[in-house]
Amino acid sequence: MATSAQAAILAATEELLAERSLSDLSVARILQRAGVSRTTFYTHYPSKNAVVAACFRQFMDEVLVAVDPFLAGPAADPEAVIRASLRGWVATCLEHRGLVRAVSEEWPHDDELRRLWWGRLERGARDIAATIVADRATGAAPQGADAVALASCLIWAFERVVHVALAGGAHGLPDAESTVEPLVQLLVGGVYGRPLASPAPVFRVE
Repeated sequence: MATSAQAAILAATEELLAERSLSDLSVARILQRAGVSRTTFYTHYPSKNAVVAACFRQFMDEVLVAVDPFLAGPAADPEAVIRASLRGWVATCLEHRGLVRAVSEEWPHDDELRRLWWGRLERGARDIAATIVADRATGAAPQGADAVALASCLIWAFERVVHVALAGGAHGLPDAESTVEPLVQLLVGGVYGRPLASPAPVFRVE
């Protein structure tokens, strides 16, 4: 469990990442926003990227809760649980928009962030693959491409789509919420080989 000082540092870091890029974020700014001393900061974290990594771990825990409807296993209505999971994922990404953008841009240059980012996506791919295998075994999903390869393609597609939507300016994707139904169709069609039974209007995070 994080101490009050750690909690203040993590909260301050997320607030600052909503206002500025990671390259423009300094330990001094974090100290000022969190109201802690430099000694206290370095007692818990060796660098600003270590704080960002800690924030990202918390974010990943929230994502796992958000996507549990689909990853919990075979469902009577796959489309409904896929939609619920993707809405949860997008809502969580929007809540932590600055953090997600920072990590997405920085992981190619930082070993710990790269390990966390790839680990998150690999875990998601494994869980999706397990659901695909289970649904194929019961006949709920048709046979097709290797389940692990298919799941990996889907998870990386989702990651890039949400990233560019969060960044803004992508043609056809005015915001992150607009990605939900296309991603639902991509997953339902790719895994279950059918069109959407009940397309929903654009999802909006309140």
